[in-house]
Amino acid sequence: MVVFLDTGLILAIRNSDDINHIKATEIMRQCLSGKFGRIIVSNFVFDETVTLTLVRTHDLNLVKDIGNYIFDSPRIILLHLNETEFLATWELFLKYFENGLSFTDCSLLVMAKLFESNVYIATFDSHFKGLIPVIE
Repeated sequence: MVVFLDTGLILAIRNSDDINHIKATEIMRQCLSGKFGRIIVSNFVFDETVTLTLVRTHDLNLVKDIGNYIFDSPRIILLHLNETEFLATWELFLKYFENGLSFTDCSLLVMAKLFESNVYIATFDSHFKGLIPVIE
């Protein structure tokens, strides 16, 4: 089993001012308990999260906190897309962009296919529903 963390969830975990902070903290507590297996953050989600954090909050300390939270956690695996997965993401993006899926969202779907079963995404984004089991 694996759970992919999405951008909004990570930001809400570390930003106590976020409207979803309490809910995100509870979801992360469940993830850290091992309920959903290994915890994965993709390099694209990392990029999107620190960029979005900087744009929304202009708080470099929060950006550093989020980066260190991911880098320093013994439970979070930072996974990088290879060239084949990147090209598959591009194809999926071209197919689904009208449905509101970003390139990063499509990369999560591609990465999820690398695992045979019990793959979840922890997210507040409703556009993943029906494509992958969502933890919300």
